[in-house]
Amino acid sequence: MASVSKISVFAYFDYVEYLRDLLNNLQGESGASLRSIQNALRVKGSAFFTRILDGSRPLSIENSKNISEALGFNTAEKDYFTNLVKFGNEKNVDKREDLLKKLLAARRDNQEATQNYALKDSALQFFGKWYYPVIRDLLPLLPESACKNKDTLAQKIGRMMIPTLKANQVQGAINYLIENGFIEDHDGRFVVSEPIISTPPRVRSTLLRKYHLKNLEINSEVYDALDGNERSVSSVTCSLSKESFEKVRLEIAQFRDKILAIAREDRNPDRVCHLGIQFVPRAILKDVPKDDKGGDSE
Repeated sequence: MASVSKISVFAYFDYVEYLRDLLNNLQGESGASLRSIQNALRVKGSAFFTRILDGSRPLSIENSKNISEALGFNTAEKDYFTNLVKFGNEKNVDKREDLLKKLLAARRDNQEATQNYALKDSALQFFGKWYYPVIRDLLPLLPESACKNKDTLAQKIGRMMIPTLKANQVQGAINYLIENGFIEDHDGRFVVSEPIISTPPRVRSTLLRKYHLKNLEINSEVYDALDGNERSVSSVTCSLSKESFEKVRLEIAQFRDKILAIAREDRNPDRVCHLGIQFVPRAILKDVPKDDKGGDSE
């Protein structure tokens, strides 16, 4: 079985995608049926792979180990596949974040993975620092004269940031953004570029969680440092049905699109802003019988 499958498990952050490509590869090379492949991979169960691929059944750790053995995985591949399955099945966001770190570390430690995926993994850290996206949008706003003096550029940008940053933090951000293709240095003029980063939703949500939490922390820190006319903060508490909750979520998505449209049409921006929208339930009715509205009233 190992000889007909050379798809690298290190190329994946989603075990379902890996299994789908693996099965397609095995069927294409040998013409085998799913049933025969299931037997060869030493897993049991009715419509085993069909249920995993459609999301109705998770892959257990025991079965992942059986598949690893059948495919002839080495120790590093076995460990990666086991953590890949745990990452895909884990509900706790903190544990999921720890598992993602293990996956990224394993790809760095593996020579083949390092050659093929190191740049992509580094680009995933775009949301690892709250100020990376801010500096990426700020650099193209700077006049060419300021950008040409590289000795003082980082210090100047640091003083512009809210809250302020040290020059080495700014320089590290600039280096990261250039190395990973988020911005380009055109001899004193910075231009935003758009690297294509394709990541499964589970990976993206795990990375963005810490980014959102950090921005909430930063916003609380700078709240009093900004005048009322330099910020807009408001909130509303209301009661909604599940259906209305979904309508509000849709309205928020459309509102975000409108904000981005305004930003795209702006021809003279002089600041980089962060708009954070939090819409979460504070209480949900549970185990409470509904009033009977039928019948006669007194």
